[in-house]
Amino acid sequence: MKERYYYSIGSGSTGNCGLYVCGGTAILIDLGVSVRRITAALRKRGFEIADLSGVLITHGHHDHIKGLSTFVKRYRVPIYASRGTAEELVRKDPAAQALLRPFWGGETFDVGSLQVESFLTPHDAAESVGYVLRGEGDAFGYATDLGFMPSAIKSKLLGCGAVVLESNHDLVMLETGPYPYILKQRVSGPRGHLSNVDCAACAAELVKNGTKTLILAHLSEENNTPSLAQKETEDALTGLPDCAVYVAPRDEMEEPVWLSEEMQCSLYV
Repeated sequence: MKERYYYSIGSGSTGNCGLYVCGGTAILIDLGVSVRRITAALRKRGFEIADLSGVLITHGHHDHIKGLSTFVKRYRVPIYASRGTAEELVRKDPAAQALLRPFWGGETFDVGSLQVESFLTPHDAAESVGYVLRGEGDAFGYATDLGFMPSAIKSKLLGCGAVVLESNHDLVMLETGPYPYILKQRVSGPRGHLSNVDCAACAAELVKNGTKTLILAHLSEENNTPSLAQKETEDALTGLPDCAVYVAPRDEMEEPVWLSEEMQCSLYV
């Protein structure tokens, strides 16, 4: 039996990093936590960093590349980033150049046994992207750091069995919260972050088109709570086909989200 799962190592403004395992291929998405944390989390799953087939970077903000400098000093795992992001990474740490595998936003390429399709995302970073990873007869979508949900991105995610989807902020908490006005405008703007309401609306369309697992991610510590985010999405899914909804915690998950039917069934035997 081949394992297929997603394991969030960090999610939110303090750091983002996740492990996706499918068909014998293990991929990290973002390096927004320390290499020490990544190493410890991978060992819980029976991996070393050297076992990874690659790292996918979404964009160059600090909460997505915090561990980059240590990573490139110690390991030789290829790092995939859009050309705009790759240029930014090299400016921040020239040692990253040797490991980088740049691509144009929208390009499709292979990592291990998986086909990776990138797509451009509306965010205030250089050539920010999300991903759809295909393998073992299914697709896994990853879309965070979105100011809004363009129809072009939604069409990429439709049909994915599992999707990591940003549910960053509650609109009322953001409006009445402690952020200065200019930061509130940035978060809620078209190149900021996706609200609970917009996440829920997208989630409903995904579930209507076959998504069975949703993992809500990149929740704001100041402007959201896990219970608010989960309720907003679950309310939007009322009356729709069954879909499991998880919330990625700020720190690593206690257990992975199993995506293969065999592993899901075995949990209840």
